Amino acid sequence: MSRYKTVPLFAALIATAVVAACGGGGGGGSVMNPPPQASPTPAPSSSPVLSGTMNTASGTFAGGFVETPVNGATIVFSCGCTTQAGTATTTSTGGFTLVANSTPTPSAPDPTYTIVPGRNYVIVATTNTKAEAWDYRFAGKVPANNVNLSATGNSDVYTSAASLYVYFETRAGNATAFDNWNFNVVKSWYSILAGAAPGPNPAEQKLLNDIAAATSANTTLYPSKPTWNSGQATNATIAADLTAVKTSGDTALPTPCSSCTGTPTP
Repeated sequence: MSRYKTVPLFAALIATAVVAACGGGGGGGSVMNPPPQASPTPAPSSSPVLSGTMNTASGTFAGGFVETPVNGATIVFSCGCTTQAGTATTTSTGGFTLVANSTPTPSAPDPTYTIVPGRNYVIVATTNTKAEAWDYRFAGKVPANNVNLSATGNSDVYTSAASLYVYFETRAGNATAFDNWNFNVVKSWYSILAGAAPGPNPAEQKLLNDIAAATSANTTLYPSKPTWNSGQATNATIAADLTAVKTSGDTALPTPCSSCTGTPTP
C-alpha cells in the first residue's frame, strides 16, 4: 500500500456532484449514484434497504462498555462518492430504516439520495444532545445480501471505531470513497476490536476509550469535516487516535484496495 497516500477524505474532496463508477470495494461493479435529472425525478421512497439499531457507548475498555439505544436521533449516511448524504431518523429505541431514495442533505444538486446495491455506507446517528453513534454497512440487491459489521446488525463502540477509521483514511479525490475498502476485511478487523484474538492493541484501546468518553460528553466524533456539512465540528483527539492506530503495527488493519477481491455479493 505504499502507493496510496491516505489523507482525510473530506478536507480535500472536490465539491462537485459528478460521480464516477462506485463499486470497487463493495463488489458491486460499475454503478453510479444518479446525477441531477430532468423531470421526472426520483422521489423519496419508503422501500427499506438497510436497518438496525444505533447505540451510543459509555464506559472503558478495562471496565467494559455499555451500549444505549439512541432516542429519536438524526441519521446521515453516505458512500462518500458525492457531496450529499442521505437522511433518516431513529425511533425512540434507536431503530432505523434507510430507504432506497431518501431526502438528501444538502438539498442540492440531487433531489434524492439513492442507495446503490454493492456500495459501502457510513452511517452516523446524532442525538439531540450531540452524542454520536457510527456504523458501516454493505448494501445488497436484496436485504438478505446486506452485510453488517456486528452480528446483531446494531452499532456499538467497535462499529464506531471501524467506521471512523474508514472515513478518516479514505483517500482524498477517490471517487469510489468508502467503496474502496473490502467490507469483509473491515468486518474481520471489527471482530478483533470487539475481542477476537489477539484483541485490540493499546492504540486501538485508546481510540475505543476516547470514542466512549466523547459520546458520554455529547461531543462529536467526526475527525474531519464531511463534504455534506462544511460547518461540522471536529474532534482532534479522535483524529490523533486514528493516526496512531494506523501506525500501531496492527497487521489486521484494513487498507484501501483499487481492485478488491473476496468482497460481499450484492
